[in-house]
Amino acid sequence: VPGRACGTCMLCCKLASIPELDKPANKWCRHAAPGRGCTIYDARPGDCRHFHCGWLVDANMGPEWKPEVSKFMVFVAGDGTFTIMVDPGAPAAWKDPRYYTGIKTVAARLLDSKMMPTMVIIGARRIVILPERDAEVKIPDGHGVRIVEMQTPQGQRKYDVVVEKLPAA
Repeated sequence: VPGRACGTCMLCCKLASIPELDKPANKWCRHAAPGRGCTIYDARPGDCRHFHCGWLVDANMGPEWKPEVSKFMVFVAGDGTFTIMVDPGAPAAWKDPRYYTGIKTVAARLLDSKMMPTMVIIGARRIVILPERDAEVKIPDGHGVRIVEMQTPQGQRKYDVVVEKLPAA
């Protein structure tokens, strides 16, 4: 988005796992210089180079969605999941009415159009956002989620989350 830049926001340097740097999720990267940015920016690994913060690329997200303000970052994961990764120090930040209504709207739209899941990640917790509820799920290593659509006897659409083993690569 024209005019947007990370500036002092470095939440991705805390929340993201960066295997190339042996950096676990929810720990500050050793190359992060608070208020200044990445000390190895020109030589940063591919995981960092290819990360696209939703706030930087989506003009529909106002200034309150900037990760250092909202305390979460929004992005599309490699498997196509619309992801909201929340700072464990502010675990309820995504439920703030300024964000929650928008998150629910996007989740419903993505289910209607592509059956693409929306997932909130808070540390080890995984919460799949469905139109009628938020479903906390346990996802073992090597597994993923699939959303299934059903109809109630009254003809209304309803969704459920299925955790299943991923196909072998």
